[in-house]
Amino acid sequence: MHYHDWEPFCVDPLTPELGEEVTLRLRTRAREGYLILERYGEIERRPLKAVKGGLEITVPMYSSPLRYCFYLTHERRYVASSGLYGAMPRYDRFFHLLSAPSVPEWAVGAVFYQIFPDRFKNGDPSNEAKAAQWVYEGRPVIKKGWDEPVDPKYGAHQHYGGDLEGIRQELGYLQDLGVEALDLTPILPSPSSHRYDASDYLNVDPRLGGNQAFERLVTELHARGMKIVLDGVFNHIGSAHPDFQKALKDPDSPEAGQFTFHADGSYAAFFGVKTLPKLDYANPLTVERWLDGHHAPVRHWLRKGADGWRLDAAHQIGEGGTDRGNAELLRLIHRNAREENPEAFVFGELFFDATERLRQHTLDGSMHYAGFANPVMEWLSGRNVYGWPVEVSTQEAWATLWDHYAALPLQVRQCMYTLLGSHDIPRPLWRLRGDVEKFKLALGLLLSFPGAPGIYYGDEIGLEQANAYDDFVGDPMCRGTFPWDERRWNQEVRSWVKRLIALRKAVPALRRGGLQPLAVSHTLLSFRRIYAGEEVRVYAALEPTVLEVPKATDLLTGREVSGRLEVEGLALFQLKQ
Repeated sequence: MHYHDWEPFCVDPLTPELGEEVTLRLRTRAREGYLILERYGEIERRPLKAVKGGLEITVPMYSSPLRYCFYLTHERRYVASSGLYGAMPRYDRFFHLLSAPSVPEWAVGAVFYQIFPDRFKNGDPSNEAKAAQWVYEGRPVIKKGWDEPVDPKYGAHQHYGGDLEGIRQELGYLQDLGVEALDLTPILPSPSSHRYDASDYLNVDPRLGGNQAFERLVTELHARGMKIVLDGVFNHIGSAHPDFQKALKDPDSPEAGQFTFHADGSYAAFFGVKTLPKLDYANPLTVERWLDGHHAPVRHWLRKGADGWRLDAAHQIGEGGTDRGNAELLRLIHRNAREENPEAFVFGELFFDATERLRQHTLDGSMHYAGFANPVMEWLSGRNVYGWPVEVSTQEAWATLWDHYAALPLQVRQCMYTLLGSHDIPRPLWRLRGDVEKFKLALGLLLSFPGAPGIYYGDEIGLEQANAYDDFVGDPMCRGTFPWDERRWNQEVRSWVKRLIALRKAVPALRRGGLQPLAVSHTLLSFRRIYAGEEVRVYAALEPTVLEVPKATDLLTGREVSGRLEVEGLALFQLKQ
């Protein structure tokens, strides 16, 4: 096996400064070879030195990313990010190493928990919305009882009363589960229950408890050693925001330049939704007001105690109603966040292929829909995120997982926000039509795969959706309320999640190890996690499968095993040194 990934043996230092020397090592039995380095558009070949455990070379960090692969002389093979090649692979298959600033240490492999605040817990009934208290999109808002199902006809008009105090009250529950960081959907004042159309970017919605509730939540989170990441909606704002209202009333106002108005009087909006006008970052005022200035929300909330940002529609932020200038703007957000908090974690909602943006030294990671959630759930459910029937074989699922992982810059691999469900897509157990064993297998993959896994609130207790399985709808049906009556919990699922999180924290190879392929068949998906010489083998078997296992510890039972074993579902074997 030839191995190179983001660990101290392979990359030293792990986060080199631009211009600093970095030692690159390939873990291998080969004793001769070359580093193939792409530098200034040309290929340089530099001899590797044999050392204990493999081959090494020290080179300056000429650029970011630094692009390279290895050539082994006697084996006559190139070792690149996605495996072995006889002919030199194209640059896209090279390893990509980023210079500092790199990912924050606390986020590497961390376990996140995503909460839609209105639906988690009502901790303070005095601040909840009242029926018909205001009109939104021409209709009065609706106050729902906590256990009433979501009605798809009314979507964002439905308010249940969840708030920040409710989250604070259940931090013990979350910490007991093993959660290390919260990821909240927007908490700003808004007429909708989703709050992606905020009317004020510098205060917390009073219906969530206001600024004092946020301060109490952050104080207690940090006292417990936990983190909180907020949802940064910087692609668009709410049409009720004073800046947009002023732009509508006075086309000559400075505020009007922050938006893209067309000759027919229409304006650029997120997916054409008129309550969500897009911000135009070709205008210096827009950049100053939202991203760069002292009072810009990017900076403001980090000073208030937030530990990072999840950037909504990160791939769309740009100029003139388009994504023009997107990479530069993402770099600006990241830089300003790090100025306020050197350990800020900034990742984006990049729903499709995130590789191009992440290689451009922009963000610490992204929501791993394309490279994890989509292939895993398509493989197990037979439907894609739109509800279309699909046939994804085990081999195809693994090929997609491996292809996306191998394409990522080395540091980013361990901070991709891996997930199965979120506030935007159908709940995973519902997609699996209530099949708990398949759901446990999916959760097992989530919590044993590289990255920072995100659990959507309620998935850990088997929360489904109110609509029938054949009525394929995500938003708003995936946003049901958390049932705090424990008799309604699937305790088997919760115990499984808690156990897997504990293993992830206890075993370094599961938390921050690199990824290597193992055997894949029609019914078996398997891979290695490797860190500092430690190896864990992960097997996901759709039906009983016989394996040949070397001497190892079965992490799920604690037993010592070796030889031929039959497994079904998830198996985790830590190899003996």
